[in-house]
Amino acid sequence: MLFRLAFLMLVGLWLTLVPISVLGETVVQPVRCVEVVSTDNGGNPLSYPSALFYDAEADEIYVTSPLKNKLVLLTSDYFPYLSVGAGRGLNSVSSCFVKDGRLYACVGADRDDSRGRIVMLNGAFLPDGKIYFSGFEGADSFLPRKILVGDTGNIYVTGLTGAGVVVLDPAGNYLRTIEPRDEVLGVPELVSIIAMAVGNNGNLYLLSEGMGRIYVYDRNEKFLYKFGQKGGEAGKLARPRGIAVDDRNKRVYVVDYQRHTASAFSLTGDFLFEFGGMGQGRGWLNYPSDICLDGFGRLLIADTFNHRVQVFELVEGKARVEQPAVVPTPSDAGQIGEMEIVEPTPATATAVPWPAPKPEFVLQVAFAREPEDAGILLERLAAKEYAVFIYEVDKGEKGVWYKVLIGPFAERETAEAMAERLRVEEKLTAIVQKR
Repeated sequence: MLFRLAFLMLVGLWLTLVPISVLGETVVQPVRCVEVVSTDNGGNPLSYPSALFYDAEADEIYVTSPLKNKLVLLTSDYFPYLSVGAGRGLNSVSSCFVKDGRLYACVGADRDDSRGRIVMLNGAFLPDGKIYFSGFEGADSFLPRKILVGDTGNIYVTGLTGAGVVVLDPAGNYLRTIEPRDEVLGVPELVSIIAMAVGNNGNLYLLSEGMGRIYVYDRNEKFLYKFGQKGGEAGKLARPRGIAVDDRNKRVYVVDYQRHTASAFSLTGDFLFEFGGMGQGRGWLNYPSDICLDGFGRLLIADTFNHRVQVFELVEGKARVEQPAVVPTPSDAGQIGEMEIVEPTPATATAVPWPAPKPEFVLQVAFAREPEDAGILLERLAAKEYAVFIYEVDKGEKGVWYKVLIGPFAERETAEAMAERLRVEEKLTAIVQKR
């Protein structure tokens, strides 16, 4: 008995001392976390962000915060500058899509209206119509979850319950339901679809959480192929929730709610790599719900139970690298190794109405629609001897907006200390940017 106990103790000690690379190759995936967004435009914490959308035309990101009944808009450099919510009819909002300047939002039942619907807003976020569901079985109780508008103008909607994808014409009239079928224990069954994405060629990628699989259709809704396998290990999908298509790198990305990871596949379905792992630290995930790509080609992940959105950058040529063992802290324990942290690439301002320095680091403290609002904040901060200046940013249909910036700072630590001072003394949320 004593011999057995001593043997087990020696084995345990050996396991703590031997590098992980001896027990099995440590893999550092080709991504690095470059930004974390954890507050809305009012400086309040993001609450369970559940869906993401990147509007390429306006170069901005929409974050859905369903418990707060609003969409939070981020600039291309990840500054939360605006919220659109219940005042625009977005009660119980679950996701959105923007096409040709029109916003389509999935809205569920509320105390004023028991029917699920699509609420449309124009480029100025003013009401532009509603679509109620009819023409198919269960339409009266259908609650939309995800939406996209295809190349043909047809509208594709998934529901909180039920199988398939509802297809509407551009006016919102029911056309048909796309109903993928797959075998379960040898028996063909209808497949429920939880999320969708569209490629540049118009191909539709339909994601099934229950099957752990992606079903691909062409722009005319003809079935092409399927890929993915249900499971709880690398290369398989346990409970996938969000999907994004990266045409530039010819990849499909899927976030797995249960495994707390993001997986990369080729467009034809070959597994490439995964990253993430359950944890609270930067680069780790906690029940992620959605994923999208922005104009930089970066991956944004709705890190739902960490109440934040994380931004990851691809690092080509570093898919498999051996490194010393890393022992995570209890709060950061996960399934995948640590990821390198770097600074984000800044956005470019289109005009500078006041002479502005060329900083290494600056703090963005506001993004105002009206020049008077930016000017008032400028004067308030200048009176307290902050080095403050303003950039104009042309946002197309939304007009010219005004960034209020403080700096420059030679070191990031100095900028972060000033951001904390602004939070405490001025009640302002400041985001550090490298320029």
